[in-house]
Amino acid sequence: MLLAVTGSAAEIEIQKMLTSVHIEKWLQEDVFQFKWWLLLGLFTLTIALWWRMLNKARIPEILLYTVLTTIVMMSIDECGEELILWVYPIYLLPVFPVITAINLLFVSLVLSLTYQYFPTWKSFSSAAIIISGLLSFIFEPALAWADFYRLLNWNYGYSFLLYIAVALFIRGVVVLIFSIAENAQRHSS
Repeated sequence: MLLAVTGSAAEIEIQKMLTSVHIEKWLQEDVFQFKWWLLLGLFTLTIALWWRMLNKARIPEILLYTVLTTIVMMSIDECGEELILWVYPIYLLPVFPVITAINLLFVSLVLSLTYQYFPTWKSFSSAAIIISGLLSFIFEPALAWADFYRLLNWNYGYSFLLYIAVALFIRGVVVLIFSIAENAQRHSS
């Protein structure tokens, strides 16, 4: 059932109430609890490992892949939460929960490393399928078991297909962008 709201004043009030509830829940139940510290540690460790494994000579290209993947995954994640397909029981920050969702960060960084290590379409496609399977059928269930992620009207098979589609689409976009840039450089010389 959808709630019919007319006028922006009512929508603003509902948003204020929702934000207030998020902050209150975060202060009462999340922040500085064991799972919050664990989430912070996983978040920090994931970024540190990614940075260590990153091919610094290809930073612009891989960072573009990472940022585009993160933007797409954030959009999908926000839609999924709004449509009540899944929820995150604990957040690092109360106001920007999607940004601090461990699976969002982990997926973006793992897919960017896949992009880095598998340079051809064939090798990347095969790796993306394997990585998507690991993310969907091992990583996500582990997060659900640890209660960092709850599926409501979604299943791991959908995630599997989604990760493959996002990985291939973003690779296509990045390859196209760098191809256009290389052609422009050749023509300007």
